Formats: sequence, structure tokens, C-alpha cells
Amino acid sequence: MKDVYQRLAQIDAGVALDAATGKGEFINVIKSDFRSYAQIIGVDSSEKSVSYAQKVFPENDIEIYRMNLEELAFENEHFDTVTIANSIHHLENPDKVFVELLRVLKPGGLFLVSEMYRDGEQTEAQQTHIMMHHWLSSIDRLFGISHRETYTRDDIHKMIKKLALKKCESFDYYLPVDNPKMNRNCETLLNNCKDGIKRLEASEASSELINKGKELIERINNIGCAGASRVMVLGYKS
Repeated sequence: MKDVYQRLAQIDAGVALDAATGKGEFINVIKSDFRSYAQIIGVDSSEKSVSYAQKVFPENDIEIYRMNLEELAFENEHFDTVTIANSIHHLENPDKVFVELLRVLKPGGLFLVSEMYRDGEQTEAQQTHIMMHHWLSSIDRLFGISHRETYTRDDIHKMIKKLALKKCESFDYYLPVDNPKMNRNCETLLNNCKDGIKRLEASEASSELINKGKELIERINNIGCAGASRVMVLGYKS
């Protein structure tokens, strides 16, 4: 964990693109943990997420746009840094998105991927997070929304290896919690479970998925939760 933040503190991001920015979680990382940045542009395909992020970041040096990640409205070699965090499993065509992200990155520019994974040594509390994520992905797919189960660590590395980046570095990390049952994130997971069950009940979906959601609520209350382990890979465009 310490190694990750020490590395981020060395990065001068320049003009940065945060792809699949969602509610802007990784924009906050760039702001607080990178050494410097000149401008941050976040893009996401979700109108709801973009609207939220635009309100969260009123700064003049941060801009948020709704955009198709497979057809970015930017010129070639526009950005000094490109980041994508905890979003690959949401992409319908990850390879196409990676090609497009590299297109808008300057030669020698930094490409950073951070993604949770489902395998490896995960605690019971971390397994709760993974199970929750996979259940929500099943619901999204039921409604025609692109959302895969999280990848394995090896899957993630294989995807990035195909990009032929230079000077690649890899860090495994997780966000530690002292007491999984008191983790504030559990409140978010519980709310997500309840919202997911409501979506299923409104659509008259199978009782199996609904029961799975109720089991997850029980698991969160009994075991607690913690963020799954992640891998962060940094490399430079040839």
C-alpha cells in the first residue's frame, strides 16, 4: 500500500484523462496523491454519473464530459497521462477502448490502470465485496447493461501486456480496514443490496437472484466487508 502511494506521489500528470470516471473517485486520487497536474478531464458514458461528477468538481482545471469511450472526441496524442480505474469489467469491448485511449495519449505519456481482481489471497471480508460485485453484475446484465464479473489478476495483466507499453511497473494493494463490520463501506454495500433487490422485485425477476441478495445482506451483517485487492499497472506509450 505504501509503495503505491509513494509511486503516485512521483507523478506529474500534466493534462490528464480519467476514462470511465464514474463519480470521479480516481480524479480525487489524482488531485490528492499525484505530485502535480495541469488539467484533468473525466469522461464517462453514463449521463447520471457525468451529471453527478460535474457537480462534485466545479474547479476550472477539472472538466467532465459524457462520451463514448470507443470514439473519444479528442485529437491524437492530446494527453500527457491517461488513467482508467476499477472500470475494465464494465467495458463491453476493453480492447477497443484501450486502443482509443492510447490514440489520445502522447508518445512517452503515462498509461495507468487500476483494477480490482477476484482471485488471490482475499480475506472473508474481501470475498464479501467480490460476491457483491458479481451479484450486481448479474442484475445489470439482466437489464442489458454491460457489466462483467471482475477479472482475475492474470487476466488484467494479459490485457495490458498486449498494449506493448514501455517501462511497466505493477503494484498489488488493498485498502485495509481495522474492523470489517464497522467499515463505512458496508453501509454502501447494504444500500446497494437493497436497491438491487428492489430492481429485481419491480421486474418480477427470478427469486434466485433476490434470495442471493438477501443472503449477501446477512453476510455483510455477520462477516462485514473490505475492499477487494487491486492491481495497479503503470507504463509508457512507445
